[in-house]
Parts: sequence; structure tokens; C-alpha cells
Amino acid sequence: MGKRSVLALGIAGVLFGCGFLWQWLHQPEAEPAPQEIVLSDGAQRLAFLEANGQPERCCVATETVQLPAAADDTYRRYLALQQAQGLPLEAHLGEAAARYTYTQNSSGQGSLCTELLLSEDQVLLGAIQYDSTAPEQFSPVLSTE
Repeated sequence: MGKRSVLALGIAGVLFGCGFLWQWLHQPEAEPAPQEIVLSDGAQRLAFLEANGQPERCCVATETVQLPAAADDTYRRYLALQQAQGLPLEAHLGEAAARYTYTQNSSGQGSLCTELLLSEDQVLLGAIQYDSTAPEQFSPVLSTE
């Protein structure tokens, strides 16, 4: 094998390696796997709220809800917020879930609400906070940064 053949193979190898390196560096970031937070009783739900900056909460409503089978325009914003928090709501669409609504115990804070949405096996699917006078303006409970 001559010097030119070795040089050509070397150049081809470098170009081939650069192509793989460029492709590897420019791959889109993979979505993080949803976290599985199990809150099996009221004490665990209250501890979760306190750990996420929501102390002195009182459960004022518990209801069973049917999640939509597919996210329509109204549900897409809620679903996107849960995905940003790393919660597995999308995998549970079409299922029944329990919604727990909490309010602040301290006076002067009565309109602040927090809702936790749990699957039948008590996995946290959704967590939002909002002012009861404007419930359509909700925000995350978990840090999305």
C-alpha cells in the first residue's frame, strides 16, 4: 500500500469521524423521563406541598375526574405545564384520577388554591396553583427550571 493510499484512508477516517462527532453534538436534547411521585395519603400530600413552598394548606375538596382521552385546545396548556414539571399526565389520558384542592389556612390568603391530580395508584399527574378568582391563570407547583 502506497503513501497516497494511506493518506487517503487517513483523510477519509478523519472526515468520517468528524461527521459522526458533528451529528452527536447536534442531536436534539432528549425529553427528561417523567418523575414518579407517589403520594399515598393526606399526610404525604401535605408534606409534598410544604416541601414545595406551600405550607399551611387545608384540603377543601376531593373529587374523581375523568381525564380526556386526547388533549384538546383547552387541555393542551395544562398538559404542557405538567410536562414542564416532569409529571406523567400524558401517559394517563383517558383514565380516572382524583383531584385534591387545597387552600391556604392563614387569613388574607383565602383565594390561593393548589390542586393535585393523582392517578388511581396515587402517582402525582398534575400540580397547579391559582387564585380562585382567576382559575384559568394557573402556574406550576414544582420548579420548572
